[in-house]
Formats: sequence, C-alpha cells, structure tokens
Amino acid sequence: MRPQLSIPLSLLTLAITASFSSIAQASSVDNLPSSQSYTGLMFIPNAQVIDHGDFNLSFHQGVPYNSSIASLDDWFFAAGVFKGLEAGGRIVTNTYDCNGYFDTHCGIRDLSASFKYQLPFVYNYTGINLAVGIQDLGGEANNFDTRYIVADKTFDNLNLRLSAGYGQSNLAFGIMDGPFGGAEWQPLPFMQVIGEYDASKFNANAKLFTPEGLLPYGIQLSIDYELYTGHKNSDQSVWGINAAVPLLGYKTNKRQHLSVDNQQHLQHAINQQLDSHKNSNLQSLMAALKNDGFINLQLGKRDGKLVIALENRRYNHNPIDGVGVALGLIAANTSTKTFADFATTAKLKEEDKQHVELIMLTNGIPMMTINGNMSDYRQFLLTGDHNPSLSFNSYNAKNQFNQTQWLTQKENNGFGRSQIILSPELAHRTATEYGFFDYSLALGTNLYTPLWQGAALDIRHTLPIDESDDFKAGEIWGNSAYDNEIDRIFLHQAFKLPQNIMTQFSGGYMYGSYWGGMNETNWFSPEGKHSLGFKVSQFSHKDKDQSFNKKEDKGVRLAHYLYSQPEWNWQLELQGGEFWQGDQGIKATSSHWLGDARLSASYLTSKAQGSNDYENFLSLSISFPLTPWRDMKPGYIQVRGIDQFTYTLQTRVGADGHNNINTGLGGSNDLQHNLTRQYQGQNRLTKAYFDANIQHLRNAYIRYIKNVEM
Repeated sequence: MRPQLSIPLSLLTLAITASFSSIAQASSVDNLPSSQSYTGLMFIPNAQVIDHGDFNLSFHQGVPYNSSIASLDDWFFAAGVFKGLEAGGRIVTNTYDCNGYFDTHCGIRDLSASFKYQLPFVYNYTGINLAVGIQDLGGEANNFDTRYIVADKTFDNLNLRLSAGYGQSNLAFGIMDGPFGGAEWQPLPFMQVIGEYDASKFNANAKLFTPEGLLPYGIQLSIDYELYTGHKNSDQSVWGINAAVPLLGYKTNKRQHLSVDNQQHLQHAINQQLDSHKNSNLQSLMAALKNDGFINLQLGKRDGKLVIALENRRYNHNPIDGVGVALGLIAANTSTKTFADFATTAKLKEEDKQHVELIMLTNGIPMMTINGNMSDYRQFLLTGDHNPSLSFNSYNAKNQFNQTQWLTQKENNGFGRSQIILSPELAHRTATEYGFFDYSLALGTNLYTPLWQGAALDIRHTLPIDESDDFKAGEIWGNSAYDNEIDRIFLHQAFKLPQNIMTQFSGGYMYGSYWGGMNETNWFSPEGKHSLGFKVSQFSHKDKDQSFNKKEDKGVRLAHYLYSQPEWNWQLELQGGEFWQGDQGIKATSSHWLGDARLSASYLTSKAQGSNDYENFLSLSISFPLTPWRDMKPGYIQVRGIDQFTYTLQTRVGADGHNNINTGLGGSNDLQHNLTRQYQGQNRLTKAYFDANIQHLRNAYIRYIKNVEM
C-alpha cells in the first residue's frame, strides 16, 4: 500500500478554485485520453471524442482490477471513425510470454472493444456536449465492463471543462458504478491539471502534452501521471503515454489554399504548367501522359469531342489519384488548337471545343468515363473555388470505348508489363492465453503479369523473416507459420458484362497445398451506392505424398450486399453463406474511410461444421497503403508496395461460459487480386464516390506538381 496524503483535499476543488482566479489567455481545452478505454480524465470519461481522422495509441500502467489499482499494463488503440464516434481495442495484461494454461502466475490477459458516441445537435441547443459509451463490449470475461452517459461544458475564458455523468460497471472499488464528475483545467497550452470523483473516491492527475501544430504531420504526444488517489489499496501509481496521429490521406478531399507565403512557389509551378496549354497539340498531350507512366494510351474522337483512353498503374493509394493527375495533364495540354485536326470542331460552339472524355482502363478493360470541359477544369485547378462541370459514368464505359473512332495505335501497351509487389505478411494471435502477441512475419513478393484484356498471371512467394515461440514447428500455431515457398499461383480472367456487372474466374494453387478455382461476380448500381455479388470456390487439398485428400477439400459459397455512402465516407457490407472452414453464418462489416486509410468493425455469427451452436465474434481492423503515393514508373518491371495492408484484432462476444480462440470461422480465402481491389478500387471507382470527392482530383494534381517540380 502506498502512503496517502495526510490532508484528503481533492485536487478537484483546487482545480476549480484556481481556474476561476486564472487570468491565463482563453483557449480551448485539449481532448486527451484517460487511463481507460475512452477520451477523458483519469478513470472517468468526458463527453469529448477523438478527432475525426485521428489514430490514438496509448500505454498505461495501473488498472482497477481485483479490489486494487493493480500493477497491470494497459494498451489501447482507437480512432475517430467519423464525427462524434471513437472506437478502439484494449489489451490489459500482467505478463507477455507466460502460458496461462500451464502457469498459474500469468495473471490476466484481456482483449476487448470499446465505443463512445457524442450525440449530435445537443450542443447546438444547449451549449453542452452529451456522450454515451461502452467499455469491454461483449465476451464472457467482462473484467472491465462499463456503460455510461456523460455531459460536459467547456468555459473557454477559464480554460476549464466540467464533466458529470452516470455509469454502471464492475470495476474494482465501484469505480464508474454510479454518479461521477470532474474538472479539467488547462492553465498552459501544454499542461492540464485534472480532478475527478470516480463514483467512489477522489483522484487527481496532471497531463503534459505537445500543443497542437507543434509537431509535424499533426502528431500530438502526451504523458499523464497520478497526483493523488483516494483508493487505499493501490499497488501502482497510474501513469501513461499517448500518441495521436492523423491517418494517411485524411485531408485529400479538403480544398487547398495556395495563397500562403510558403505556397507561392507551388502556385507559380501550377500556373506555369497550366499556361503551357496555349501552345499544346495532340503530340504534346500524348507525350505528357506517356512520360508520366500512363499505359494503354489511345486518342480518338466521338461526337466531335476528344476521347482519351489510358490506364493508371502508378498511383496506387486510390484510383481517384490517377484520374486527378491524368485530368490535370490533359488540362495543361489541351486548347482550341489541340482540336485543329478534328473536322467536326468547326461545327461546335466555342465553349464546347475543349470538351474531353477520359476513359479509365484497368488491365485493358474500360471501367469509367469522365467528361468535362478543360477550360472550366483549368480554372478549377487554379482556384478550387467551384465544382467543375465533370460527369462520371461506370455503367457505359465499355460501350463508349467500343463506339470511339480511335485515331492512334495503342502506346505504352500494358501487355507483359509485370508488377513486383512487396508487402509484409503477418499471421498473429493477440492477447491469448499463450502470449501477449504471437506472430509469424514474412516478406511477400507477388509477381503480377497482365496478359491479354482482363487476364493476368499471379504468383506469390513468401520468405519468413521472424516468428515467436508459439509459431515454431511443433508448437500450437506452428502449422500457421509462413514457409519459404511459392504459396500462390493463379491465372485470372476478368470480364465486364452489360448492366455494370464484373466477373472474374481464377484457377490455380493457394495456401501451399490447395488446388482449384473460384468465381467472383459483382453488380453495381449506376450511381455506385448499391452492389450485389457472390463468390464461389472449390479447392482440393494435396498431401505431402502428392495425393489428393478429399477430407480436407474446402470452398466458399458466399453472397454479399454492399451499401456505400461516400458523403459519409462509409460502407456497410452484409455477407452470408458457407465460409472457408465449412462454417455457415452471416458477417456484417461497417467500414469508415479516413482518406486512404480504412477502419472497419465486423460482427460475425457462424456455426462450425458439425456443430449445432452459433459462435459470435467482433473484429476491429485498420487498412492503409504501404507504398509511395507515386510509385515507380511502370516499365516492363515495376517494383512497388501493397495498396492495402490490413491488421485485424478479433474477440469473442456473447460466449456461454468460455472465451476460446477462434479457429478460423468466417474465413473467405480472399485473393489479393480480387475484383474489389484490382478493378473496383476498394469499391470506390463509382460515380457516387467521385461526385463526393471532387476536391480530391485537384489535390492529386497539386501533389503531382509537388513531386515533379518542387
């Protein structure tokens, strides 16, 4: 037991008194993490949430557990998923390598999910923020289960925020089990003093942090330390460190203002590029597109307008980046003189003489058309103060391509131009009875070679780099460790069918020992907000003696519905049927795009093969590109990183008396080069997405100028 203060004076009272006498310059009170699974004070929450687009990682010591403030490590990661909502995962552990099944001294090792939502509109009418939240959602062993409602009010002229709420919890000492309240006082731009009543006792701590905007890339660091606690049975002073980082590409659809002094050089470079259109011609246009690495280039005409077909393999974070760069290059290299060779031009009105249609290809297949007037688009690139008159269409791209009179042969033909895609491959088990983090890490080298239209050869090799003890041969997860082998060989053939239907047939070898084939088929509505599809596969297992083992045959039979709301950067997918392990069930996934990073939460209910009972799981995942924004220029060999690397944590929920590890339920044997990733840009190559992200087009061109001119 640690000695307590002789005078049980709560720093809550001190903070409030001092704040009223403060003459510090008024400023907002920063939103910082508590020592639990939410934004807040020390043990209690406030009504604030993580800023939309920020990712937080925290480490704390000192957790209310088993009738004490226990000496436990607390890892917490969370993000501002959309405005008003923060979601995260938490790991509380006593040991890191100890096997809890054989060693009784391992202590707790708990993985859980948490959510907090700030209710909209309340502040507009009352000046008070109101939030509801849940900590340690689901599961059988709800050691830290907490549910709460909390309100707060910020007094900017006093640098003070007051919070009060009511909670229900099973935390030690009755923390958060009843009414609670507290104050956050920020006398300096880098310091807060906190006082709180946690529904049981008074506590106080101090927080030091970097002021917003001090560190590059919007990063904010903070530390906190307990100054006082009324809980007598306290084995550990509560302290922690935290990092908040804006996720990759979050501001890619925000208008960029170029009038600031340090942007003048960039503004000049953009003006210079766009002014070059006055002396442009078709040859200079083709040269500009070819020099930047666009492939399968063709120029043609239809209905008196210039038609340009091309394929992007250089800008792999998001398909809209390739479109934005291509449109910028076209705007910088077209004028009325560019169309001098078109006999029909004379019949057009002057304002129509710079009308261009861009057809975006993927592996030679027309996927989307973009129509616009380049004179209007140049003005948009210069100022960004209006929406250009662009129209997007993925429904008729193939027909538009076929109806075009092509005036040039295909340049930079994509046939045989191979991509070598390097990426980390990570198999892991997190916060299990076997260890805090067990893993098998490998380097994946994927050779992807396009052949004829829609066809490609796909070969991947894995090279083991490192693995934890439990992934070694003969251990619990030894069979899931990566081997030094070619683990995938596939031939893909994709087709674009009428009514915006895409289908791909794939045949070959995967997972080191399975031979077979699959078909994926997707349909998108004209706007792109709705999608239906299915996936069917069947694979036979080949044993080490090269004989096929029918008992190990696997496959999937899954249907899905996808709803996309690009204005909210949100997608909801419902998937059901038979999964890879033979289990049958339903999976719902809510995905939230923060620029080019994606946060997803999935709920799975599935019945294992031969079982009568359904099992339920909650998963949280983050996906982000691991490759430069502007990749190597695609020659006959192009080396690049992966467009989306995904890390997932899963916990069992609603279990009946156990918290056993998931043994593969809900798997769907996804390929890297499936329809969603290879052809549909993670379901973002749609009219609805482009209509909602017009500024992203301009920002992509501005970023291109920075890369080539600055």
